[in-house]
Amino acid sequence: MKLRILLAALPFIGLYSCGSLAAHTPLLFGVPFLLVWNLFWMAATAAILALIYCLDSRDEAADSSARAGGSQ
Repeated sequence: MKLRILLAALPFIGLYSCGSLAAHTPLLFGVPFLLVWNLFWMAATAAILALIYCLDSRDEAADSSARAGGSQ
């Protein structure tokens, strides 16, 4: 449970921690650094959410109780 919460907070921290890094607007691959940073974190957020989905065991518990005949 705690790992999933930490993973969910990681994109928020990553996206909002770049302001001080992009103070001088350096270029990376010919693109402003802040744009590259945001694009990276958009892709990283999708990967982190996929990982959280794989770690989530609530669906497995619901499926196993439905197969066993339990109704909740």
